[in-house]
Amino acid sequence: MKLNEKALALTAGMVAGVIALIMIIISIATGWAKDIIMLAGPAHPGFSYTYGGAVWMGILHFIVVAVIAYIFAWVYNKLAD
Repeated sequence: MKLNEKALALTAGMVAGVIALIMIIISIATGWAKDIIMLAGPAHPGFSYTYGGAVWMGILHFIVVAVIAYIFAWVYNKLAD
C-alpha cells in the first residue's frame, strides 16, 4: 500500500497548524497552559505571545509538520516497494 505524499503532508500540516493556533488563542484568552507555551515558545523563530503570534505559530507548525509528513510518506513508499 502506498501513501499519497501530498495528501498526508497537507492533512497533517493543517491539523497541526489549527491545533497550535487554537491552543495559543485559548491560552491568551484564559491563561490556560501559559507556562508550557512560554517554555516552548523561544524554540520557535518569531514567537510572541499575541494573537499575531498565534497565527504565526499556526503557519509555522503547518509548514514544519507538512514537510515532516511528506518526508515520512516518501520514505515509507520507498521502503514499501
